[in-house]
Amino acid sequence: MADQRTPIFLDTAYLNALINTRDQWHERAVRWEQKLAAERRKLLTTEFILVEIGDSLAAVKYRLEAASAISRLTSSSFVEVIPATSQLFNAGFDLFRQRQDKAWGLTDCTSFIVMQEHQLLEALTTDDDFVQAGFRALMLEEIS
Repeated sequence: MADQRTPIFLDTAYLNALINTRDQWHERAVRWEQKLAAERRKLLTTEFILVEIGDSLAAVKYRLEAASAISRLTSSSFVEVIPATSQLFNAGFDLFRQRQDKAWGLTDCTSFIVMQEHQLLEALTTDDDFVQAGFRALMLEEIS
């Protein structure tokens, strides 16, 4: 893992797996949560990711927990949430249009822009699109 002072990007897949106990990645997400808490690691995410989390966990059985998790993220001193600005949207949309050879989603493209701008190499995700874009998808790796 990179320098412990460097934040890790928090992707939708991590929080979905953490909240949904039936998710195939749930146990690994729980182990990552414990590791990050023990190391007091800082996380970085975007409002685009928070919207995606709310959308993907909108079902009644997950909704309250999703809302609670989003509230905790936005108020935590260990999490920096990058605003969903028009500038970030446009930069992500430019990447989305440029990479016609990839099946990257628009939200992922905005995430890649943020990770590049903040010089982050690691993401809490199971999404191999992050690997294709040159980043480490930590949840795809065994926890040390």
